[in-house]
Amino acid sequence: MNESLMPATKRELRREILRARRETYVAEVARESSARIRAQLEEHIDPWISARGRCLVIAGYSPVPAEASALAWLRRKAREGHTVILPTFEGELLGWRAWDGEESLVPSDGAKFGSEPTGTSFGTAGLADADLIITPAVAVDRSGTRLGHGKGYYDRALAYARPETRVLTLIHETELLDAGALPREEHDVPIPEVLTEAGLERLSTPV
Repeated sequence: MNESLMPATKRELRREILRARRETYVAEVARESSARIRAQLEEHIDPWISARGRCLVIAGYSPVPAEASALAWLRRKAREGHTVILPTFEGELLGWRAWDGEESLVPSDGAKFGSEPTGTSFGTAGLADADLIITPAVAVDRSGTRLGHGKGYYDRALAYARPETRVLTLIHETELLDAGALPREEHDVPIPEVLTEAGLERLSTPV
């Protein structure tokens, strides 16, 4: 959706949440947040991965400043032999490239994108190969509505995900809002699970 056509309330919500994020998650607070998120991933997601009995394809992301981060956990998954793929800027779509947990990530050409890997390309349909998808967000409400940065990248990318693929969104606990707090548009893909510093929460999403 073109930013100029977006409902004013959605723009205002995004602006306010991002302002609060920048003011809150700095320095030691950001480091503590990352450590708590990693502990929650280890508690809630590692057993699920182990139960699969094989190496998985895990889609994550490289966070922008103050964004909830799973990068250290993703690094460990790559070192354990799982295939970790991270998004790359490909114009109107996300591309996906492998990250081995060792290579340095490079600056992205996309606005509001984190750094990118330079490994093997999985193309713009890369999420079709993923067993687990971890998405970023500005906020999510408990009815499963995800507020992104307004460009629709993940709504388009998630269309490639297989029905059996596990999808969860990673945000700070202050960014998980009451059900119905976010306006939902027709193109918005509902999110079934959220993980924050406080734990994993399954959401009430429409059938």
